[in-house]
Amino acid sequence: MALYDLLTGPRLYTWSFYIALAVFFIGIIYRIIGFFRLTIGPGRTEFTMASRIKAFLAGLFGILVSPVRIFHLFKTIILDVVLQLPLMRQDSLKWFMHICIYWGFAWLFFFHALEGYVSEVIFPGYQSTLQPFMVLRNMAGVMIMAGLAIAIYRRKTHLRLKQITKHPDYLAIALLALIMISGFGLEAAKIVSSGVFYDMVEEYGSLGDEELPALKAVWQEEFNVQFPGETIPVTPELMEEGRILNEDNCAACHSNPRWAFVSYPVSIAMKPVAGFFNRHRLDALILTIHFLSCFLALAYLPFSKFLHILTTPVSLIISGLSGQHLERDENKATRQVFDLSACTQCGTCTSHCAVGPLYEIFNNQWVFPSERVTSIRESAWGRPMDRESRDAFSQGSFICTMCNKCSQLCPAGLDLQDIWRATRERLEEEFFPDPGIRIRELRKKHKPGKAGLKAPIVLKPGKNSVVASLKKSLQGATFSKCYTCLTCTSTCPVVGVTGEEPQAFGSAPHQVIHALVLGQTDLAKHGSIVWDCLTCYKCQENCPQGVRITEIFYHLKNMEHHQEFKI
Repeated sequence: MALYDLLTGPRLYTWSFYIALAVFFIGIIYRIIGFFRLTIGPGRTEFTMASRIKAFLAGLFGILVSPVRIFHLFKTIILDVVLQLPLMRQDSLKWFMHICIYWGFAWLFFFHALEGYVSEVIFPGYQSTLQPFMVLRNMAGVMIMAGLAIAIYRRKTHLRLKQITKHPDYLAIALLALIMISGFGLEAAKIVSSGVFYDMVEEYGSLGDEELPALKAVWQEEFNVQFPGETIPVTPELMEEGRILNEDNCAACHSNPRWAFVSYPVSIAMKPVAGFFNRHRLDALILTIHFLSCFLALAYLPFSKFLHILTTPVSLIISGLSGQHLERDENKATRQVFDLSACTQCGTCTSHCAVGPLYEIFNNQWVFPSERVTSIRESAWGRPMDRESRDAFSQGSFICTMCNKCSQLCPAGLDLQDIWRATRERLEEEFFPDPGIRIRELRKKHKPGKAGLKAPIVLKPGKNSVVASLKKSLQGATFSKCYTCLTCTSTCPVVGVTGEEPQAFGSAPHQVIHALVLGQTDLAKHGSIVWDCLTCYKCQENCPQGVRITEIFYHLKNMEHHQEFKI
């Protein structure tokens, strides 16, 4: 009983709750300050925290004084936040998963965890052990468990979700599942617990010793309470007396637990071990596990992906009111940081990413938009990457085609396009530019000399791997048809504006093609026109021999890219 007193004592519950609540509020305040303090791109660092807060309040005031915007606000809350209709139109299974978790969690939080502040105020005579609250509580728990099951199924079977799922994702699922399972187990343990029955009789009942056997008989037969070591005679007369006593003393607070359509079957399954449970009051242990897991989730929320429970609805409202077009740059800077915390890591952007298949080629996780969001968030909040990771992140960022499809499909309403743009600007500022630009810089370091006497072309004997590779390509193999007519050079818009000397090797398309004919692949790859090419296809369209000049340039740049990044 000493363990029981410890587990059920008010100190453990009270202190753990206040500690969790303090950690939660500290974390929330820290996050809110960060939303107005941190930046992603270099162009918005000049805004002070005070100016960003002022701009946010001005925008909020603009909404509150506009009847039209208030109408759109309520419309967005109902359609996008509560009903999540955009997600339903996008993916019905994902919508069902989110609705199950979102609505189930909302019911349990407001009407069960905060029952003293919500349920008891709204429903006169509310008791958690009455109908219809037992059915609704079990239904909410089943909804959450169904949502978690769908989440696990999708992450195990969907190719892209399997590639981006990490341990924190399963940790969040496991913690929520622990809360639900311990909740059902706690209710089932209370149903079979004779200790709970005696506590209730002692605290609320006014029965004599001669009346107690009749009430125990009813609760044993109809409420599934188990009394280990006791033999209770069950007769029609005793049952009738017990029902009258139950109606007079218990019915106002206790409905038949059969209405708990999940917990009651679990309590029946617990019958074989009910004696052990009751002797050791393990219902108290389950109670402790249940509320400590709830408090842990509360404290963990501001520092985990659970934060999107609070931030995603706000992001949906912002997106519903303004889309991707905020007027003030201060609010754009704030939204960038805020959107990073509103990401649910659902994988929608990754599943529909146009360059997602390149992951199989580069084996670079930052090809995926959802992974870049995670890394940008961690960097913004003070967890910078090392040089090697930053280099791979830069590659993933610049592979993005900026098609904006991710922003259009994001179920959380994030403006990912603005985040990508700001990230690229920051990378360029830190000299992590587009890989093509970086290779061009490397080319300048070991640029070949000018053609002529100072830099004679020396034919290399034997096979050349680059030439062999080009010959295997249907487009690249056409270089051998070139007879240096200069048509490509004459039509090239780059040649006239580069400012390089006419005799500088590699400044004209025909020079690169002719170098390939001669087997001088190093000269060809480092030709300036290869990297300055606008890909306008004028050279290729006008070539009388049908040489695929632009495609050959692409081929050369890809080979240099593979060599530089060891792909």
